[in-house]
Amino acid sequence: MATLLALEDFSPGEDAMALNKAFEGWSTDRKGMIRILGHRNVDQRKQIRLAYQEIYQEDLNKKLKSELLGDFEVVTPCPRKAWTFLFNRDGSASQDV
Repeated sequence: MATLLALEDFSPGEDAMALNKAFEGWSTDRKGMIRILGHRNVDQRKQIRLAYQEIYQEDLNKKLKSELLGDFEVVTPCPRKAWTFLFNRDGSASQDV
């Protein structure tokens, strides 16, 4: 996944909390997810994933997979693995991210 513009000064914990807030309620705040993940590079997204795990004791990849349905499924070439593109440079589905 290409990064639009990665922030140099960011807080993985704050991003993890903002993502969790985007997941709340009846519908996911997809714009909020894009605003965060679309503006972080791979290393920053990995830090966010680790922070999310530490704060919520839940795997961010699994949470994203459950949240990325509907329109997001239609626009991705491989819907079941779409969420892995957020964390792997090559788009692979490796579990060691």
